[in-house]
Amino acid sequence: MPARGGKGMWVKLLGSAMVIAAGAGLGFSLARHYSERPRQIGQLIGCLTALGSYVSYAALPLAEALARSAAGLDSPVGDFLRQTSANLAGRSCLSPREALEAALAAADGDLAWERPERETLLLLGANLGATGREEQQKYLAMVLEELRRVEHEALRLRDQNVKMYRYLGVCGGLAITILLV
Repeated sequence: MPARGGKGMWVKLLGSAMVIAAGAGLGFSLARHYSERPRQIGQLIGCLTALGSYVSYAALPLAEALARSAAGLDSPVGDFLRQTSANLAGRSCLSPREALEAALAAADGDLAWERPERETLLLLGANLGATGREEQQKYLAMVLEELRRVEHEALRLRDQNVKMYRYLGVCGGLAITILLV
């Protein structure tokens, strides 16, 4: 006669593995946000640098300059800038700030940005197209400097939190498994 406890043991092991995997998945998901944020800020800095060149030297309209600065960038940042460009080109009654706000709302779940980046972009949108080229170039340089400062802080947070969330996820899953068994 086979032992009845053997089947129950396999169910417990399978359940334990699932709880540990879920905890690890949660920890890695939280860590991904901290890893993704500095990368996306860096992409934004690169695109805004290109945007400054397109506006200042090529004297392109803002919608076209945004589209060109995002060309070749397959990421949430590129999608955000293309959406902003489409908002400006498609609806001529939108100001650059309104176009940025609409694109931010549309890409909210995809972007790993936090409040400082969003506020800096909205301030940029409020001043883009409202002044001459020289003033826009100065303001864009100020925004880039602010974004570099935010990127530095995001890198510091990434280095501090990524390992912690990964370990917490795995250890949390193990702790729950121990409590349940």
